[in-house]
Amino acid sequence: MNDSNSRQSVLLIDMGGPQSPAEVRPYLQRIFFDPYIIPGNPVKRWLLSQLIASKSAAETRKRYEEIGGKSNAVPDAQKLASQLTEHYASRGIHLECEVATRYSFPDIPQGLKALARKQDAPITAVYLFPHETSALTGSCEAVLLHAAKKQNLAIAHHVRNLSRTNAYLEGWAKAIKKMVERPEKTLVLFTAHSLPVSIIERGDQYITEVEHSVAGIQKLLGDLATDLAYQSQEGENWIGPKAENVAAVAREKGYTELVVAPLSFVGDNTETLLDIDKDLFEEIKPLNFDRFTRITPPNQQGFLCEMVAEALTQEWDVEPKS
Repeated sequence: MNDSNSRQSVLLIDMGGPQSPAEVRPYLQRIFFDPYIIPGNPVKRWLLSQLIASKSAAETRKRYEEIGGKSNAVPDAQKLASQLTEHYASRGIHLECEVATRYSFPDIPQGLKALARKQDAPITAVYLFPHETSALTGSCEAVLLHAAKKQNLAIAHHVRNLSRTNAYLEGWAKAIKKMVERPEKTLVLFTAHSLPVSIIERGDQYITEVEHSVAGIQKLLGDLATDLAYQSQEGENWIGPKAENVAAVAREKGYTELVVAPLSFVGDNTETLLDIDKDLFEEIKPLNFDRFTRITPPNQQGFLCEMVAEALTQEWDVEPKS
């Protein structure tokens, strides 16, 4: 292995989340002031972000209270950082790792500065979203490059699409097979977080990436029946079909067991713990499925580190010591 590859620095970038009730409103303000979410006039966008945050803060606080009062995004990413450091140390690579978030703290400039202080080594940005989209990946990258320029740093590599790894496809397929009890009666419902149709119309490849994941996992599942839906819509002009509508069609076709696989998340959050486990469950209760279950994401399943390590090793084009 070339000595230039024996030291690497990695910045793990996530959307983030509020760490306390007081952080909910500013967190929402930062999301809706993002030009990658709401393009156009910055003054109008600022006013709109204040209005949305004001109207949504109380309900959002309640939802976070239901899952413990705060987001687990930062602690989960910090745990991943430790796992990656150990993984590469055993393979002869000295890895320094820091966590940064787009809409909470530590933010991307803070995380980048902390990483640069640790060692002088090539910096790789890992975007902790399974599927690349301008709404998240593009936004994070733009902030990162701006921060790097101000700090006189270079970003050597970008890992933008974790769903393209074999570990992602095989991990999901293994978790699904383990959860299915009666294959002939089961529909596996893949879900991905919805986005505004306007983002897709601007040329975003998110749907293409999601469908690529579904096709790859389907090949590994064999004859299991599957379908795809989009969850957590915030308005009428968001991509679908909705999960509850696909579930209703499945029930009409005679499926009595529904296994939900939320493909667009690396870890549990309000979109899995509440939007699926609570809201979707209540929505489809009248359909009288014999069994409804949801598979936990890669972090909880234990294959997130494997996904990221595979993507990093491919990006660096190195042959780590065994």
